[in-house]
Amino acid sequence: MKSLKDILAILVGIAAAIGAIVYFVKYINTPDSAGHGWGWIALGLAAVAFVCGLIYFLGHVNKEEEIHITQ
Repeated sequence: MKSLKDILAILVGIAAAIGAIVYFVKYINTPDSAGHGWGWIALGLAAVAFVCGLIYFLGHVNKEEEIHITQ
């Protein structure tokens, strides 16, 4: 079973990635320099998604399954 940290990292990471995509599309579709705020929000959410991915994947480093000598 996954730990609470893993589940939370997955949920927050997915939500942040979806939010980053939405705000990036708003940034692209806004004419001239009026959409710079959307760009910064998209960049921040992408950074949150990246950090959540690091938390998830680095939490699984060096967690090998136990192999018995008889196998």
